[in-house]
Amino acid sequence: MMRRFWKLMTIVLNVVPNPAARLMKLFRQEPSIETTSYTTTEGTVVPMRIHHPPGDAPAPTLIIYPGVSPAGEEHEAVNVLARALAFAGIRTFFPRIPDLKEVLVREESVEHMINVYLAVEAREDVDPAKIVGSGVSFGGSLFIKACLDDRLRGKPAAVLSYGSFFNFRDGLNFSMTGVCSDGEKEYHIEPHDWGRIAFFHNYLEYLDEPHNPEKVRQYLLDKVANDGQNGDALYESFSEEDRILIDKIVADQSQEAVAMAEKVLKKIEPLVERLSPSNFLDEIDFPIYLMHGANDNMIPFTETVRFTKALTESGREVKSFVSYLYSHSETKGHDRGLFGFLLELWRIGRFLGSLLKPVL
Repeated sequence: MMRRFWKLMTIVLNVVPNPAARLMKLFRQEPSIETTSYTTTEGTVVPMRIHHPPGDAPAPTLIIYPGVSPAGEEHEAVNVLARALAFAGIRTFFPRIPDLKEVLVREESVEHMINVYLAVEAREDVDPAKIVGSGVSFGGSLFIKACLDDRLRGKPAAVLSYGSFFNFRDGLNFSMTGVCSDGEKEYHIEPHDWGRIAFFHNYLEYLDEPHNPEKVRQYLLDKVANDGQNGDALYESFSEEDRILIDKIVADQSQEAVAMAEKVLKKIEPLVERLSPSNFLDEIDFPIYLMHGANDNMIPFTETVRFTKALTESGREVKSFVSYLYSHSETKGHDRGLFGFLLELWRIGRFLGSLLKPVL
């Protein structure tokens, strides 16, 4: 019990910024990092990063599936978590999912997640009975869908979804309007610009406005991947039609963008429903852990609240946790004093302890 407690403390203290983490770094050997690969069903070889704990013996394993991010397996915040887990003796895999790295939410990513799991499970340095699977942001709900496949049913010792959605359409709508609801109370949270831009990047082909999807998508991807470093040059090379559309998409509080998005959402309803846990709730027959940042302005915390409520009401096993220390993938300032900060660390530790209990 004490050994598990110290492992959990190691994880928490290395994830949440605090003076103790800097002190611990002076006395501990850094985990080794390896870049390897997995092969998709289509035969494509894709990079995968591993954070190794000391020793070569089979170790408890965590797979972290990324969200929609051009950073892919190099995402800084997720690598901080992977490093902390390796310190605690957990071999951590962080694969690239091709479409998600291209800022595209597609059903094909579910198959690639299955490919990753089977590749990890087959490794000699992994105990197949001690694998926890987790997904971040859009990757969380996609991984839950992957666990419904017969190839993965019953395999993960635990399943975690962090900062993800319950209903894909509602999540996309939030990125445009900032309006969300937990089923009882409506909230308005100022949405991050990245969410709106990523939305249109995904579904340009469904817009009625005249434009060149390939060129506009290039501009939007540059904006999310490179902070728009090449934006001015690209913008100047575009037609007037493309410029008009871009102006509507990137403008803050653009009612024209909201109107365009509402039309698109109606057209893509069949596509997004297939990816929404709200649509395959009855198929979920395994325990789920849900975690969300209360300050999340990409996918609102209300999605986890609604998902938890729906699972509980249908008799499914679920444990959820909304943290005031996190936004979407980053730590935020804590305004509840030292006691509140320590209490939040304790809550995080308890939640992680329950999640990792099957493998530690």
